[in-house]
Amino acid sequence: MIVEIAIFEAVPGQEDALAEGIKQGIEVIRPTPTCRAIRVHRGIETPSRCVLYIEWDSVEAHLDFRGGPNFPKWRSHINGLFETVKMEHFEVIRDA
Repeated sequence: MIVEIAIFEAVPGQEDALAEGIKQGIEVIRPTPTCRAIRVHRGIETPSRCVLYIEWDSVEAHLDFRGGPNFPKWRSHINGLFETVKMEHFEVIRDA
C-alpha cells in the first residue's frame, strides 16, 4: 500500500468552493477498487489549503486511475478553484 498526499492551495476567494469541490470529487475516486481509503483535511491556520490523503494498492494503481476515464471527472469538481497542487507518493513505514 502507498499513500498519495496532494496539497491544494485555493484561488483567493474560492476557499469554500475548493473544499466543497474536493468533497464532491472524492465520491468519484472512492469506488475505485484499488483505492483503500480517502480523506480530506482543511487547514486551520491556513484555510486556503486542503490536504487530500488517498491510500492506493500501489503507485501503479494510482497512475492507472490518473490515466483512466474517472480522473477528468474527479478534476472537473475542482478545476479553476486551486492555484497550486503538490502531490507525492509515500510508503507506510509504521502503522499505529
